Amino acid sequence: MGGAAPADPGDESNADEPPLPTFSEEEIHVGEKYSYHDTLSSLIGLGSYGVVFKGNDHGNNMPVAVKRLAKMNIKDQELSVIKSLKSKYLVGVLDICDIDPVTSCVIMELLDTDLDNHLRKRAPNGRLTPKNLKLIIDNLARGYKALNELRIVHRDIKPQNILVSYQIKGSREFSGAKITDFGIARTLGEASLCNVAGTFYYMAPEVGANLLKICEYNSKVDIWSIGCLIYQCLTGDIPFDECSLCRLFLYMAGGNYEAYDYPELPEGTSPLSSISFIAFSTSIQRNEPLHKNSTRSPPLSRN
Repeated sequence: MGGAAPADPGDESNADEPPLPTFSEEEIHVGEKYSYHDTLSSLIGLGSYGVVFKGNDHGNNMPVAVKRLAKMNIKDQELSVIKSLKSKYLVGVLDICDIDPVTSCVIMELLDTDLDNHLRKRAPNGRLTPKNLKLIIDNLARGYKALNELRIVHRDIKPQNILVSYQIKGSREFSGAKITDFGIARTLGEASLCNVAGTFYYMAPEVGANLLKICEYNSKVDIWSIGCLIYQCLTGDIPFDECSLCRLFLYMAGGNYEAYDYPELPEGTSPLSSISFIAFSTSIQRNEPLHKNSTRSPPLSRN
């Protein structure tokens, strides 16, 4: 849950974002030691079912992210998910407090920005440097491993849900990256996962196929999303457009696994970046096709 990218209402690239909330312009106290200002300048993100503000932990004298959401949007299974997150590669939840009978706040650690914001504003041509790409690959692989060990399927891994910290203020070099926003995450075993969830351009075919028929999936759908994200960091573009993804959904629904169209890495892609990308795709999925019945290696791993 959450996000730490500064809000940028004037940026047209945010046209598909939810509308901005109204603000009371007041300081809101949360629990005994947290607070945030309900102002546009304090808004740092719009997450799943809630808004995120920059706040303060007065007990430890440090900034935090405060996600405000309706209590009806916090399901028991979501609480079990976020309370189980104990990894340096997943955004930590510090506390959960009620501010009134219908509203809760989730207190989280605060990072410098999100990956989407960095790619749009601080990365030439929307591409990461080899050094930053290597860190993203490493930290996402470790974050995925932590989720997998907890049997958690995130279902919405994308640049907006990867928070990054910089080595020093004003620098463009990353010191760390963490997965955030577990609003639609689910734990395997509680019930079959067979509904459409996530963000279209990063959605695995198993998930999208549920637009056409029931198609169960597991944590490997997060690998697909990570692969799409890494491809974007490497090339500055998404690997699949609308038509390509719709074809993939149709192929999956029809069991036509041999028809996958693999995205090509464009000419001029940094060799070091390519090596890092291939190592990531093959090490995490080697001999483990995305779909349990597929006989081919997963998309992206061959490029």
